[in-house]
Amino acid sequence: MRPKLIAAVMCLTLVGCAGQRVIPAPTERRVQAEASLRAAEGAGASRVPEAAQHLEFARQQIADGERLLAADEQEAAELRFQQAEADADLALALARSVPLEREARTATQQAESARRSLQ
Repeated sequence: MRPKLIAAVMCLTLVGCAGQRVIPAPTERRVQAEASLRAAEGAGASRVPEAAQHLEFARQQIADGERLLAADEQEAAELRFQQAEADADLALALARSVPLEREARTATQQAESARRSLQ
């Protein structure tokens, strides 16, 4: 009887553990958000107006997340850090793509001017 009881308790424990939703600790999310923010800053996002706005959003969300952590609002803090990471990633992408888009537009205009001058 005793081995069956131990087996049943172990099975219930495993099922309970498997049913738990795994949420990264907010401090891990915070570190990820801050790393994304630093990457965007390093790529010059503050010099690209389209990216600078998202960079500022990310900074604000990190600050909000820290306040929520201090108030012991773990889930809300995690959401803020996720939002901060997404905005920082967007700022990074914009910091890389917008200057390239401008260069491409300039090159196209120069090619068009050269074509017109040959006609």
